[in-house]
Amino acid sequence: MSLKVQFITTRETSVSYQSTLQKVIVPFFRNKRRTHVFQQDNASIHKSISTQNWLKAQKITDLEWPAVSPDLNPIENLWGLLVRRVFKHGRQFNTIQELKDAIETEWNAITAAELRALVASKPNRMFEVIQNNGGETSY
Repeated sequence: MSLKVQFITTRETSVSYQSTLQKVIVPFFRNKRRTHVFQQDNASIHKSISTQNWLKAQKITDLEWPAVSPDLNPIENLWGLLVRRVFKHGRQFNTIQELKDAIETEWNAITAAELRALVASKPNRMFEVIQNNGGETSY
């Protein structure tokens, strides 16, 4: 995976979130065509006026996202995949650093094909949400 996993050590605020984005997302977007759109959920630090103004200043387009819609977001399945790999066979960790190392190893092992499959599932996710009148899906 080309983006490095970021470990947050404090409770995130809009300002600390923007700092994280500055380190990781801004360089990524600067190295890519301007056709990319940034997807995030509706967490208050993501949708604060401060963060929205910051994204505009960085010329990063933020995808509008419906409230309470985890079944639509492939990142939720990516987190699930990561957790299953890190804790495979009931694996436990003795230190925070061991856990971080395992997370980083598994994050880096995620393939482009796996990411493409998650993104490709988007139309099916949307269809299921519509079929279930906004209710839970198999995702």
